[in-house]
Amino acid sequence: MKTYCFDFDGTIADTLPLIVKSADFLLKKENEKEISGEVLRKIREEGIGETLKGLDIPLYRLFFLYLRIKRKMGEEIADAKPYEGVEEALRELRKKKYVLGILTSNSKENVLKFLEHNNLQFFDFIETSGTPRKEKSIKKLKRKGGIFVYIGDEARDISAGRKAGVKTVAAAWGLSSRRALLKERPDVLIERPSELLNLPF
Repeated sequence: MKTYCFDFDGTIADTLPLIVKSADFLLKKENEKEISGEVLRKIREEGIGETLKGLDIPLYRLFFLYLRIKRKMGEEIADAKPYEGVEEALRELRKKKYVLGILTSNSKENVLKFLEHNNLQFFDFIETSGTPRKEKSIKKLKRKGGIFVYIGDEARDISAGRKAGVKTVAAAWGLSSRRALLKERPDVLIERPSELLNLPF
C-alpha cells in the first residue's frame, strides 16, 4: 500500500495570495505594517518561524492574528485555485489505487470548501495539525503500514517528515525556495506536480 499525504497550502492550493490579502486586511485595521515583498522573500528563504521572530509584533498578537487570518480565509477560500497540474496528477494517482490524504495546519472546513469548489474530491482522509505537532501526526498516520510519503512545499514540512521517518517530497512550486527545501535534505525535490507519477518509491 502506498499513501501519498499532502500538505495543503502551497502544495495543493495556491493560497499564498489569499493569506497575504487576509493578513494585510487585518494588519491595516490595526494600523500595523502590511506584508512587504521583503518579508515574503525572507519567509521563502528562512521560513515563517524565523521571519515572525524578526517582526515587531508581540507573540500573543501574532497568535490571534493567525486565528483571524484562518477565519478570514474561510470567507474567501473559494477564490483560491489549485496549482497547475495538481488535478491531473491527483487523478492519475487515484487510478493507481494509492491512498491519498491531506495533513495541514489549515482548518478542515477551509480544505473541504476548497476541494468541493475545485472538484478535487480525491482524498481518503484530511487531518489537521499545528506545525509543532506535525511530526507526531505523521507518525500516527504511517502506523497503518505500507510506504508513506509526505509531500510539502515548506522546509518545515520536510523536516517534520524526516523526523517522523517517512519518505519526503519537496514541492518546489510553493512557498519555500529550492535552496531552503534542499537544506532539509528531502528524498526527492520536484518542480512540477506531474513528477509525482514517477517517484522512485
